[in-house]
Amino acid sequence: MFEDTDIEDLTEIRNENDQFVNQRRTVRYIRKDIAASIYKNNWLSEIGLTWFRNEIPVELLDVSSRGCLIDSDETLAVDAKVVVVLKFAIGKSFEINATVVRKAEGRDREYGIKFVEYNNELGEYMLEMQSELLFK
Repeated sequence: MFEDTDIEDLTEIRNENDQFVNQRRTVRYIRKDIAASIYKNNWLSEIGLTWFRNEIPVELLDVSSRGCLIDSDETLAVDAKVVVVLKFAIGKSFEINATVVRKAEGRDREYGIKFVEYNNELGEYMLEMQSELLFK
């Protein structure tokens, strides 16, 4: 039932009807005011030559302080190291080191991205700037 879910981000428990209950550790926000893109890390960016990175625009499906779900025209490999760039409509932006942790089954373009570290600053900023609360 939870094949599209990051196991570390979910505690699976069963209720009295033997159904799984979603117990996510972080709130996932659905935001339309954030432009998202990623950079694939390559050996040039690993040694600090970041101007060789190729920006890939993606659609941000949901985001939390631990990671995000994206829709990308570009094929991404599971375990690929990437940098997620999130740009808010008011100008604030975040560049976050991350790893592609899964490709959604049955959906060719959706990828689960896990941030290398929790990004509490991002989580707090999203909550503070949220004008319409949409959670997932």
